[in-house]
Amino acid sequence: MSSKKIILAIQNDETDPPHLAGRWLMELGFEIRILRAYQGEKVPTSVPDEIAALMPLGGHMSATDDEVAPWLPAERALLKDAIDRDIPIFAICLGTQLLAIAGGGNVERAEVGEVGVYSINPTSADDQIFDFTTSLPVAQWHEDAVTELPDGATLLATSEVCANQIYRIGSKSYGVQFHPEIDLAIVKRWEADADNAFKESGKSSIQDEFARVEKELAEIWKPFIQRWGKAVLAS
Repeated sequence: MSSKKIILAIQNDETDPPHLAGRWLMELGFEIRILRAYQGEKVPTSVPDEIAALMPLGGHMSATDDEVAPWLPAERALLKDAIDRDIPIFAICLGTQLLAIAGGGNVERAEVGEVGVYSINPTSADDQIFDFTTSLPVAQWHEDAVTELPDGATLLATSEVCANQIYRIGSKSYGVQFHPEIDLAIVKRWEADADNAFKESGKSSIQDEFARVEKELAEIWKPFIQRWGKAVLAS
């Protein structure tokens, strides 16, 4: 049993590590244990006893691409176990879609994908972590979207082209469709190894638009992620 609080980050894609989100949580004293599912590391179907929280990350595949990513059924089962036991989760992009399916929701190809910097808008729902009241910028990179939230989930933020941007399940589990964890170096890497979302976006690059707000994005989203981390520590 570790004396430190451990967050298990499930990395679904070589190019999408916990990165900034992991650093911000480590500042609070967390150990970030990275499970590299994309390399074949076994994903448990229930949350190990020493794990305080889960962080399922992004990836180029869809949430039901089990033939492409054969560990996804185990990852969905892991998230279902965490939901059932109210173990905290912070899910990002693909992770958010996996979380929705694990909770009984639905994910489909979006009518309009989002690649670049967009704004999200808060709903009127109260929340201890995401308590903002005005539109905020986010970095997006997705072509699928959560089209139906799990029963009992609370929608916290939306956007013009993607209805479910932030939602809460249980007391301390959250899904965010955007990428608070990335910096310009990751954007450059994603463009160099372009996936379908980028190819279908009609954009040749988002580096300039991202670079203009890179510092602002970190300043905005670090406090929210650390607020979640503090809630996990207090549980």
